[in-house]
Amino acid sequence: MLALLVIAAAAPAEERVRLEDVKTEWQNAYGAIIYTALANVKNVSETPIVYVKVQVALFDKDGKPVAERAGYNEGAEILGVVELPGSFEDKLKRVKAIPPGGTDLVRISLDKADIGKPFRSAKVMLIEVH
Repeated sequence: MLALLVIAAAAPAEERVRLEDVKTEWQNAYGAIIYTALANVKNVSETPIVYVKVQVALFDKDGKPVAERAGYNEGAEILGVVELPGSFEDKLKRVKAIPPGGTDLVRISLDKADIGKPFRSAKVMLIEVH
């Protein structure tokens, strides 16, 4: 049983989870203009996924990066809260894992003021799966 878990953990991210229904859009959040990436993270493996870290990157017309931001799936957002006291390991104990076949939402937002210049395209990608 332990060998199976090690093999599953070593599998590439794309073999363990899949981003579905990816959508990027400008939103007005009570007067703040933000660019938001939304997606469902689907666990396509046979073991629970503790957390997924996703990145949204914005590119100009020449394909050069303009801005980027990373975030966690909704059940693991606590991992990205810097202001919350406690170590990463302490926060990890409060994460809600994604069961096999289950899904969770990921939402990453960038404030318009944090985007240095106009962008032409956005890419949403997996960067960590545990």
